[in-house]
Amino acid sequence: MSADDKYTKLREKAAQLLSRGHEQLDTLNQENIKNLFEELQIHRIELEIQNEELLRAQNRLEISRMRYVNLFDQAPVGYAVLDSVGMIKQYNSTFLNMIQRKTLKTGGHAFADLLKKNDADAFRARYKAFFKTPGGKQIEARLALPGGHCIDVLIEARHQTSLPEDVETRPIKELMVSITDITDLQHARRQSQKAIQYMREKEIEIHALLAGARSILEQKDFKTTARHIFDICSQTIGSRSGYIALLSDDGLENEVLFLEDGGLPCTVDPDLPMPIRGLRQQAYQSGEVAYDNAFMDSQWTGYLPDGHVTLNNVMFAPLIIDGNVVGVMGLANKPSNFTENDARIAKGFGELAAIALKNARLQDKRDLAEKEKQALIDELTQALENVKQLSGLVPICQHCKKIRDDKGYWNQIEAYLEKHSDAKFSHGICEECAEKYYPDLDLYD
Repeated sequence: MSADDKYTKLREKAAQLLSRGHEQLDTLNQENIKNLFEELQIHRIELEIQNEELLRAQNRLEISRMRYVNLFDQAPVGYAVLDSVGMIKQYNSTFLNMIQRKTLKTGGHAFADLLKKNDADAFRARYKAFFKTPGGKQIEARLALPGGHCIDVLIEARHQTSLPEDVETRPIKELMVSITDITDLQHARRQSQKAIQYMREKEIEIHALLAGARSILEQKDFKTTARHIFDICSQTIGSRSGYIALLSDDGLENEVLFLEDGGLPCTVDPDLPMPIRGLRQQAYQSGEVAYDNAFMDSQWTGYLPDGHVTLNNVMFAPLIIDGNVVGVMGLANKPSNFTENDARIAKGFGELAAIALKNARLQDKRDLAEKEKQALIDELTQALENVKQLSGLVPICQHCKKIRDDKGYWNQIEAYLEKHSDAKFSHGICEECAEKYYPDLDLYD
């Protein structure tokens, strides 16, 4: 109602009150009428002044109200006023823009109906407690948009009181709800969580590879090291069955080092030949990891002997030494499907197993060379023990040819040599001495 309308109604009400007192006018004299007229004039001017003040106050209130409306309607976040059962009573333009709608039926549209189904169910379940004590509480949900799209929002609220037009009606408690678009924040959070998860996975992989490398450094025999590497790889990927096998000398079969059945029934003879064929053959020929996540439905099942472990999925990682595939690591029965990341991990552990195998073969060669070397040393030592050599300066008399020993004694040359070597002397006579001392015997004729 405008100020002019209110003023007109006041005049009409005053006229009605004045009409009731007409009978008193006849008793008034001229002076009384004049005084009354002056009072009425003064009162009229006062009313006009008061009316002007009221109009100015009303204008200020209208300006303030418009500022509030604009502040509410054009706020950077969405606002909605909900009643005790979650029905929308009021909303701002920002909220309409968020849900990409032109209007909403106030008082007949549930806020939960604007959410994705799972979030709507959760919001309805929590709303009673949320309405009772909204302070400090936050709800993250997804607003459903046309075309099946959605945005992530943060919902916060506080109580407010609605004053009805009927002054006799009690004030109504409502919930002023703010709806903030956090789609970008949620996207960044999800990306951060993915990055953290990725780093955790990489950390697990690195620790696993380091453990495999450590087993090579501590290697005593290849079979034990190969089993350790297999167990680490299987645990990292999540497979439950498998083996490591080496290529036979003729290149036609797998020679299994060990077989892990994962607790599944298996009645296959471990000495049964394992020809190079099927998916295993692909790994041998390509030198790359090969896997099949639907193995029991594949063509490869025709190669399985009776009593073999059930293989839901299978992966083969080659063991490569100097460019040649010398064996494979088989992994099977992962609860979920094998992935390309699993293939990359298995390839790394296959390389570790190949390094362990190469080290074992080099160690065997070193052990053989060491044995041959030791045998030669033993042979030479024995030979040296059987040969005594004279060395250094040996003092000998230039006339009688006696030799002086370390103690200063002169010894016959034969006695000295027998003492300092393994030589034994037998006596004879040379031609010159025979002619000189026994000319008559003709010993050398």
